[in-house]
Amino acid sequence: MVPVVIIPVLNRYDLLAKCIGSIDYGVEKLIVINNGKGKVEAFDNPFIKTSYIWDMPSNLGVATSWNLGIKSTPFALGWILLNNDAEFLPGKLERFWLSCEDNEIQLAGTPPWACAWIGCDVVKEIGLFCEAFHPAYFEDNDYERRAKHAHIPIAIVQDPVIEHINSATLHSDESFSHKNSVSYASNNELNKMRNASFNEGHWDLQRRLELSWDK
Repeated sequence: MVPVVIIPVLNRYDLLAKCIGSIDYGVEKLIVINNGKGKVEAFDNPFIKTSYIWDMPSNLGVATSWNLGIKSTPFALGWILLNNDAEFLPGKLERFWLSCEDNEIQLAGTPPWACAWIGCDVVKEIGLFCEAFHPAYFEDNDYERRAKHAHIPIAIVQDPVIEHINSATLHSDESFSHKNSVSYASNNELNKMRNASFNEGHWDLQRRLELSWDK
């Protein structure tokens, strides 16, 4: 049974419903972190043992959402991080999970981090995601770079695991386009600045305010 699946969502709750509905293998805990203003509709998936829907007062962003899910389930052997605009192909979640190890990262999406496995030993070794990246983009690049520096195995899954509508969140709200142009450039610059840093960084209030998509 998959220990934990973490899905942040900002909008496109219709795609989230399809995403959850595509889970066709046992999941111990499903954590949906609702960073938007919409409501996560009730669902009934017999493959999910326990589900948690957390409504946030503001948009935590990707890195902080992933970290919250991980920190809330410290006894897990690892975590599947899943985009809300992705769907598991039939039978592929089981195959993906059975190949996952505690000491590795597996990337099974297009782009790769649309569906990712982070083993518990990875977090023990290099820590959590850098929350200075807000609200999205480059948090995954930063984490992958740190993992490579620590010689953590990173597997790119060749067999398709999910279908993914790339950047559905961004494309579904015109107001996000300008805001993303600002935050993307800033996060890109931060990623370059952190090229020689291998710690997990830290949340920064000023960056959070300046790069906000929800003000």
